[in-house]
Amino acid sequence: LHTFYLPFILSLSMPPKKKSSKTIYKFPQSFHDLPKSLSKNYYQPEPESIINDQIIIIKNFFNKDLCNELIKSFETQLNMETTPLIKSKEYAARFNDRSSMNDLLSANILWQYLQKILLDNPYNDEDLNEINQIFQDAVGLNPQLRVYRYTRGHHFGKHYDDSVICPIPPQGTKKGYTKWTLLIYLTGDEEFKGGGTIFYPEIKNIKPLNIHPNKGMALLHKHGVDCLKHEAEMVANGAKWVLRSDVVFPI
Repeated sequence: LHTFYLPFILSLSMPPKKKSSKTIYKFPQSFHDLPKSLSKNYYQPEPESIINDQIIIIKNFFNKDLCNELIKSFETQLNMETTPLIKSKEYAARFNDRSSMNDLLSANILWQYLQKILLDNPYNDEDLNEINQIFQDAVGLNPQLRVYRYTRGHHFGKHYDDSVICPIPPQGTKKGYTKWTLLIYLTGDEEFKGGGTIFYPEIKNIKPLNIHPNKGMALLHKHGVDCLKHEAEMVANGAKWVLRSDVVFPI
């Protein structure tokens, strides 16, 4: 009678497993310098309410050079995955390229820049006062930073954005919940056709609002229980690049 210790034999014949080497994305230095840029420049981007307490835009939030530098770095350093999602009762139809990273440090740098813009109001402007009040208790940005690329035929059907609980940068030891979506358009104007962000206000006789972005524009819209139904219009030509996060508030 012969006894064979098969697991032992297999372990000898099988090569050792290779450790997976995942490249960690690093934002360029110009991104890290964003908070400093506000004190150096005479011009400072200014928020503008499109629908009170619902939609806010900030034109020239990123300059064109930074937008182009980020796109180039995303193309070379990120693994973009195409995510077609068949429409169902629970999910809207979605078809685009995307990648995501958890980065407490970079989320905090972006927040330092955004917070200064949202709370700055040197001339006590009434409209800016309302925006100041909305975000005065905000504590940071969701460290899950997402990159979206929409090319010809890509779209995201009508949907609502959920509020989520996430760590608060930079330490990440405390948690908060998100209340506003932040979209930063790295391409815009004539760089792509179609691809607008369309909002559907639930008010009688109010038509849908189609926002076709300028390059470098940021858009903030309320989400969770107060979210407006919206969609990413199908891109007809060109490429729409978006950097996404969410504004976090204390629980």
